[in-house]
Amino acid sequence: MRNYYIGFDKEKCVGCYACYVICQDAHSDIYEENTNSFRTICRVAEKGYEKNICPGCIHCGRCMEVCPRQAVYREEAGFILVEQEKCIGCKRCESVCPVKVIYFGKNGKMEKCDGCIERIRKGRKPACVEICCTGAVYLENKQ
Repeated sequence: MRNYYIGFDKEKCVGCYACYVICQDAHSDIYEENTNSFRTICRVAEKGYEKNICPGCIHCGRCMEVCPRQAVYREEAGFILVEQEKCIGCKRCESVCPVKVIYFGKNGKMEKCDGCIERIRKGRKPACVEICCTGAVYLENKQ
């Protein structure tokens, strides 16, 4: 069993939004309107200057721990996924997400980063990791 982790180094992030945009592209149909990225944009002020950064899901499992229907689970590679059929839309998961990247779709069901699991299964990196030119978004394999 592998235990993948998508890390984020806010010091390396330059706020280019490439990870934010590629996430939308990787998880949305070309004709879909009002798409969400599973990364967020937030402003930080450090060392005398302000910048925007784009943190994403760290697959910590907090959402899984509070789900009353066990709709959220850790799959074999270590990513936290959701079975939308089990989700009742209670939003408990949203309230505990440390990076605020859980959304509720048009159907009222929870949506979150899946770590680009299909790309991982094909031996590729998640889209956000692959596009990040500064190394701010990275994939770790904790075996």
